[in-house]
Amino acid sequence: MKKSTIWSIVVVAVLALGGAGAYFYSSQQKQSQEQTASSSYSSHMQAGKEAVKAKKYSQAADEFDQAYQAKATAQAKNYQAQAENLADSVKLAKTTVKYASALNLAQKAQEQNGGYSVMTSQAKKLVKQLKAVKDNYDSEIKPLLNKAAKAMEDGDYDSAASTYSSILDLPYINGAYYAKVRSNVKDLLKEAKSKQEDSSSSSESSSSSSSDSSSKSSSKESSSSSSSAASSSASSSSNQAEGSGTSNNDKVGGSTVTSRDVQQIRTHLDNLGESTAGWSPQDLINLFNYAYQQGHTTIDSITKDDVEGYLKSGK
Repeated sequence: MKKSTIWSIVVVAVLALGGAGAYFYSSQQKQSQEQTASSSYSSHMQAGKEAVKAKKYSQAADEFDQAYQAKATAQAKNYQAQAENLADSVKLAKTTVKYASALNLAQKAQEQNGGYSVMTSQAKKLVKQLKAVKDNYDSEIKPLLNKAAKAMEDGDYDSAASTYSSILDLPYINGAYYAKVRSNVKDLLKEAKSKQEDSSSSSESSSSSSSDSSSKSSSKESSSSSSSAASSSASSSSNQAEGSGTSNNDKVGGSTVTSRDVQQIRTHLDNLGESTAGWSPQDLINLFNYAYQQGHTTIDSITKDDVEGYLKSGK
């Protein structure tokens, strides 16, 4: 056999062996990668399921996403979507009062195609809970909040504080999904109590100022009278300042103006942008009487023009 033929055979054999080796190496490498991906997939899927059992839905969603990155299966994708809906639902219910949105997300998780059976069961329970929470909020809590808000607008801070406190006394209010309600109501209650204290201090200060002014006036007018007459005049002035006496100065349109009415007048003027810091209760009653004569027969109907007209007439 010629040497050239022998060398050709040798070269072919070497190439064949090299190609076979390369193919074998490539095949082994691919198989190894698939085994690694499969192992990673299984590991993340199992970790996700464990997180679901602990109701750590955000963590579960992340694990299912990593499983999908390792091996793109429909199961991993469905599990991830289901976990994300549950995570978002719980977060909304615990940090806001958007119960309708939270309920919608829970229902999506419950109806997830190809979902994890454990999550489907948990979603079903969550839907039931959120329906009850939403019903309590819509039928009981919200009406009480509206009632308290109206009392605040009317300057009836005592009633507002009482209503806010009644919300915090509801038997279910300490539940996990009422956290935002509790936080909001506590802040509102604090505000109502603060305004209540400010109102009381302002009323006492105004009454004291009016009493002192009336007493000085009475003393000048009765300087030539007996001490008993002076004492009687001072007592009458004090009653008028408190808005609870029987003098005609306490009446508007034939009806007695109570201390609560006086506070409502003060609050109404504040809402109109008129400062009442220096106004005594009797000043406010006189203003109401002036407004009444202009045809404005209720406290809420008093206008800025009434205030200006009253001041020009000689407060």
